[in-house]
Formats: sequence, structure tokens, C-alpha cells
Amino acid sequence: MMNNYHTHTKRCHHAVDVADEEYVLSAISAGFDTLAFTDHIPFITVPYPEEHQDRMDYREMDEYLASIAHLKEKYKDQITVLAGFEFEYYPEYLEYYQLLKKKTDIMLLGQHNLVPLIKDYGIYNDDDGVITYATQVKGCLEAKLADIVAHPDYFMLGRNQWTKACEEAAHMICHASKEHHIPLEINLNGLRHGKRLIDEKECYAYPYREFWKIAAMYGCQALYGYDAHDPLTLQEDWRVDRVNEILNGIKLNIIDEIKIK
Repeated sequence: MMNNYHTHTKRCHHAVDVADEEYVLSAISAGFDTLAFTDHIPFITVPYPEEHQDRMDYREMDEYLASIAHLKEKYKDQITVLAGFEFEYYPEYLEYYQLLKKKTDIMLLGQHNLVPLIKDYGIYNDDDGVITYATQVKGCLEAKLADIVAHPDYFMLGRNQWTKACEEAAHMICHASKEHHIPLEINLNGLRHGKRLIDEKECYAYPYREFWKIAAMYGCQALYGYDAHDPLTLQEDWRVDRVNEILNGIKLNIIDEIKIK
């Protein structure tokens, strides 16, 4: 694996407090060709109380983009550095997303909440919530905003059962992925949540095997994403091995590189 399109920075307030350059140096050491910074998108209309802050403040955005631009130039002979955001899709912010898409190299859809910073799908998610999650992902792909769908099976983190609604959601997401030619990320950082009981079976919530069986049926493009919140994560090849064990036997359409606009 020579490219990673999912990298955070200290500005998200749940990554390690190190300079952005440390991620680039780690990626070079690990042999990556491309490193995309895709930190969590800020919302100007959403307040960020320090004790609950889990993404960059809107006031940090220009400095973030300037920092990545500097690293892109400094290390251009050693690695391709890209600037972007991981964002949740809410139709009322469409013009804002379109503006950021023009300012950046890559936009990564990572749907975490029903509305900005409220109702995390990874905490609790009933059948209606699962369908809403899939509807939001589908809507984003129809709006042609995302270059990759991060952890498309994230909704399973808030579940203890795989139901018909989960299956329907997986079909919705995978059909949209195939139709709009947007790859799905096999997230290598879901392992940090540990195993849990789903349908009375101990397993990781994501990557979730049943979801990826459906992705394989559609022939969706899939790529690995380190979802790095620490430069050292980019050195941890064992993550790929562990995830491959989970998905063993599923014939996925694995790609390593995406075309950047």
C-alpha cells in the first residue's frame, strides 16, 4: 500500500499533539507515494466548547490549508502531499462544501452524525437511523462532493445486530458507490474500538464483514485508509494484515490510487 488518503492533525482535538510535518516524515519513512491530509471539517455556525471539541475550529482552517500547502512544496520531490477535509453531508451546507472542494485536492465523506455534532451514529443507531445514515451517504454521492466514502460501515459501531435495515443500507451505499464511481474505504482504524458482540458474535464493528460481502457483489472499488491520528499509525502494517483476516475470502475490487482532480 503506497497511498493514504485519510490523515488527521492536532486541530481535530482527538489526534496527538504533533506538527503536521511529522505525518509527512512518517509517510516518507514508510514508503508512501501519496499522503492526503483530510482533517475534520469545521462548521462556522457550530460552537466548539473546548471540553467537547472534536474537530478543528473554523478559525483554524486557513492556517491548516497553508500548512499543508507548505509541506506539499517542501517535500514535492519525495512524496505527493494533498490537502482536503473529512466531512459529513448535510444538504443545507451544499454551497460551503462546493467552496471547500474548489480550495482543496480531495474531499472524504465520513458521516458521523445525524446533524452537526449531534447524534453520533457510532453511539446508538436504530433501524431508522441506519437508513437515514445510508440516505445521507447516497445524497452526498449524488451531489458529486466526495472523492472517497470513509468507513461506510461506521453505522455498525452503534449496533448490536445486523438486521434487514442494515442490509438495505449497505445496498443503498454500495449501489451509489458503483453508480457514481466513488470508492469505499476499508478503514484500518476501526480496530481501535476493539471487539464487541454483534448478533452474539464477538467481532469488530468496522470493517464489518457482512457489509463488505455486499460491496463485493456490486464490484465497488475499495481502498485501505489508515485514518491516522498519530504519525506512527502510518508505520503499522499489521493493521492491513488484521483487516485482511476479517475480510478473508471476500473478493473485493481493491485499488490503491484514486485520480485527483
